[in-house]
Amino acid sequence: MRKINLILLFFILTTIGFSNQILLKNLRFNGNPPQMVIDVEGNVKPKYNISYDEHNRYLFVEFLNTRASSNLKDRIMNGSYVKNIKIRKYSNSTGVFIFFKNNINYSARYWSNPTRFVLNFDKNKAKKEYTIIVDAGHGGKDPGSTGFNRYHEKDLALRITKYLKTSLQKDFNVIMTRNNDSFISLSGRPNIGNKAKADFFVSVHLNANNSSKASGADIFYFSRTESDYAKKVAAFENSVGNKFGENADDITLIMGQLFYKKNKEVSAKIAQNLVNSYSKRLRMRNRGAHGANFAVLRGFDGPGILVEAGFITNSSDISKLKQSKYQKLAADEIAKAIKQHFY
Repeated sequence: MRKINLILLFFILTTIGFSNQILLKNLRFNGNPPQMVIDVEGNVKPKYNISYDEHNRYLFVEFLNTRASSNLKDRIMNGSYVKNIKIRKYSNSTGVFIFFKNNINYSARYWSNPTRFVLNFDKNKAKKEYTIIVDAGHGGKDPGSTGFNRYHEKDLALRITKYLKTSLQKDFNVIMTRNNDSFISLSGRPNIGNKAKADFFVSVHLNANNSSKASGADIFYFSRTESDYAKKVAAFENSVGNKFGENADDITLIMGQLFYKKNKEVSAKIAQNLVNSYSKRLRMRNRGAHGANFAVLRGFDGPGILVEAGFITNSSDISKLKQSKYQKLAADEIAKAIKQHFY
C-alpha cells in the first residue's frame, strides 16, 4: 500500500510540474510579411534565450519552462528564407533550431491576443563583411620546398595568394599575412587572424616528395586525429618553427571543445568541396581532404584550411602552377569554395 501511495504521489507531483509548463501549440509561416510564428497557449509569454551561429547560419531559440505539442515537429522548408526547422524537447524547455538560407536578417518579438512568438525575416541589403586571412606559406629566409628548375614554394605560394586576394576582396575583407618575400613565424600567422577576429583562415602551400611521380592537390583542415600521410605532411610544415627557433608544439589550440568540433566540421566540408572542384578544374590528381595537426591552423581561433596546391617536385604539376593562368585558376577555385560557405 505504501508503495502504491508513493507512486501516486510521484504521478501527482509530476503532473503538477508538467501542467505549470507553458504549451507551445503550433509553428507556422506567413508570407507577407515573411515570418515564422509559434503560437503559445494562454497569456503568459515564456522567457527565451536566443543565439545565432554565423558560420552554420542557424538560429537557436530555447523557450524556458515550456513543453511542445505534437504539432511542433522538424520541418524541411522550400521557401526563400528558411531551409529547415529542428525541434528539441528538453525536460524543462523547448529548443528550436532555425537553419537560414543565405543573407537573411531576423528580428524576434512577442505579440499578444493571441500570444505568439514571431520571427520576422528579410534579405540582407548588404552582405556582412566577413574577414578572411590569406596566408602564403613560408617566405623570406624560409624558401619552403624547392622543385624543378629551382622553383621555390614561397614564391609560387605568394603569387597564388595575390590572385586569391583579388578574387576574395569582391565579397570579403581580406588580410594577407605577407604581401612580399618576408618571413612570418608559425605563431605569427594565426595571431594576425585572431587579432582581426577573422572568420576564416586559408594557407597556401605546394607539396613535395622524394619521388617525382607524386602529384596532385591535397586540402587539409585542423584535426587532433590524423592519418599517417597527413601526419608526415604536417610534420614537414611544422618543422619550419624548429628551423627558425620556434617550437610548433607550443602553438596552442585556443578554441574550446564545442568550437573545435564546429570549426572542424565547417573546415572539413569546405576542404572536401574544394579538393573536388580544384582537381577537376586544374586537371590534377585528387588526393583528397585530410585532417591534420598543422600548427598554423591549430593556432587560429576559427575554421580554416591549408591548401597544398600541387607538387613542386612533379613536372606536370609545376608546369601548370608556374603559369599565371593556372595560379589564377587555383585562386578562383579556393575563393569559390569559401564564398559558397559564407554566402
